[in-house]
Amino acid sequence: MNLALWIGQWVLGAALAIAGVFKLTLPAGQAMETFPWSVDHPTLFVVTSTLDALGGLGLLLPALTRVFPWLTWMAAMGVGALMAGAAVFHLLRGEASEIVPNIVLAAIAAFIAWGRLRRAPIVRRLPAPKPFAGPLPLARPPAGMRITQLPTGTYATPAAFAVRGGSIRDRRDFASTAVLIEHPQGDLLIDAGFGRDAEAHIASLPSFRRSAHTLNPTASAQLDVHGYDRSRLRGVLVTHTHWDHVSGLDSLDVPVWINADELAYARAAKDDRVFMTVAEHHELRTYRFDGPAYLGFPASHDFYGDGSVVIVPAAGHTTGSVVVFVATPDSRRYAFIGDLTWQLDGIVSRVERPLLMQRLADSDAGQVRDDLVRILAIADRYQVVPAHDARGYEGIPVLAARKDEA
Repeated sequence: MNLALWIGQWVLGAALAIAGVFKLTLPAGQAMETFPWSVDHPTLFVVTSTLDALGGLGLLLPALTRVFPWLTWMAAMGVGALMAGAAVFHLLRGEASEIVPNIVLAAIAAFIAWGRLRRAPIVRRLPAPKPFAGPLPLARPPAGMRITQLPTGTYATPAAFAVRGGSIRDRRDFASTAVLIEHPQGDLLIDAGFGRDAEAHIASLPSFRRSAHTLNPTASAQLDVHGYDRSRLRGVLVTHTHWDHVSGLDSLDVPVWINADELAYARAAKDDRVFMTVAEHHELRTYRFDGPAYLGFPASHDFYGDGSVVIVPAAGHTTGSVVVFVATPDSRRYAFIGDLTWQLDGIVSRVERPLLMQRLADSDAGQVRDDLVRILAIADRYQVVPAHDARGYEGIPVLAARKDEA
């Protein structure tokens, strides 16, 4: 199917572009002889010839350059309409024998429009960065350190809104998962997932941000059911303060670790006040990026001082959002990237959020892009975990499974 799309697109695009230029450059006398209808409609001849050339270029150039690739399916729709109009024109002139090419070309154009809109959209990819070749930052994770995941639920989003090039008919389940880091110096949760009042939190959002969802036990409930010692928990480190990362704070009576920029962002937020509601009675502990550059990011904060949990600024999705790098005693390395990309497609296919979602969701789309490229450079050496893609958490044991094995 994809091969047929490529062949149809290139053949039709080249044919139209060549035909349009050919007709526009024909001497007037030769044009009238070759296309008799142009005698009665000379202006229409020029206009349709120009549209042929533009339609052909529209099928070819966006695909070649991947600049505004959505113009491909729009050009195909325009060509289809042009060919349908040409068929009607010839029928009205009693030239029924002339409409067969128009019908064939209209059908090919419709196939390309459908294919590039639904089946195999052409997506502009980020440039492939040079892989990070140096030694990874020094880390000395202690022997007793462990990492587990606590899935607290999902909500459904059309793939077309989740990742550039996604289909409107494809649904993606956005994970809301807390990650527990057990460390001899005290444990830490990365994000809090959905809380016990998640339904109320969702209802408080603008209507366009609400979606079908499934709620699992909260992170707090999961800790309790497995006999976790709450006195070990030093707090929750939030990657940023959007509701689906902090809702679970409503049932976790622990400090919240946050940087000053993100706290300012949360205080100024108008359509997502969940963090300010659930954090009202929490101790807020701010940290500074007081460490050196780290894996291309300009600064860092070493949470435990042993390189096992390092926070770096990634202030594009929100003005204080962060990436959390984790190194474990078994030599595994993780990059919890929050919402730099919502789905692993952003890493595997090197694509950004859809343009509309960038406008709605990101404080600085350019900064998101720069930070995503930094992550792409280390993707072969770290397990990259977008917060909302369950596939990113594969291999990280679920708390219940690990406790049961113990």
